[in-house]
Amino acid sequence: MFTKKYIFETKNTRAKRMFVSLFILTSILFTSFILLCIYIPIYAQQQNELAEQYFFKRSPDVIAVFTGDMGRIDHTLKKAERHPSAKIFITGVYAKNSLATLLKKQGNNISLDSYLNQVGHHIELDYLARNTVENGLATLNYLSKLQKNESVLIISSDYHIFRISRIMNALMTKENRHEVYYESIPMKYDNIHNLQKLVKEVYKFFKVSTFLLFWDRDTNF
Repeated sequence: MFTKKYIFETKNTRAKRMFVSLFILTSILFTSFILLCIYIPIYAQQQNELAEQYFFKRSPDVIAVFTGDMGRIDHTLKKAERHPSAKIFITGVYAKNSLATLLKKQGNNISLDSYLNQVGHHIELDYLARNTVENGLATLNYLSKLQKNESVLIISSDYHIFRISRIMNALMTKENRHEVYYESIPMKYDNIHNLQKLVKEVYKFFKVSTFLLFWDRDTNF
């Protein structure tokens, strides 16, 4: 696309060729961007359906939530009440938060002790993860401590699920592979704020895909 067509090429011809090439490349990138914006919520819904089918008459061994937006922890705690045998892993927790403050922020009137006695499951908080790749690494590190191949349900916002799945597939190896399913919190994209989140997410997806393409797993995990 950027190669010469003629042996003797004038500056005018070269400029036209470069303009056409850049226009085609920009058009491809823009079209891909728009298609991803459309596809990401659809993909999340498809993953919801797969998770619902798989866990219809069984419970996940681990429910992991990647923090970062409103409603994710509350959704996870409600899911935990339906699956009291599941271990809960909350990754990316702000340093000043504890399980008690998280419960309070979700609007739970029940005390921490009562909640733990009622639900009867183990909850572990991760304070180190600062981004989605580190969320994935923290989740896999947590699973490795359990010493068996568990089924995992990862919860996040619907715009986040596509990138999470790409990251988890890249991070898992034959030695640390698990049955991973995804459940998302649906967003309404009829307002500018949520549309901005979706557009930003597509940019992050391209960014993390480039990172994973050149990432050396042996030096990071």
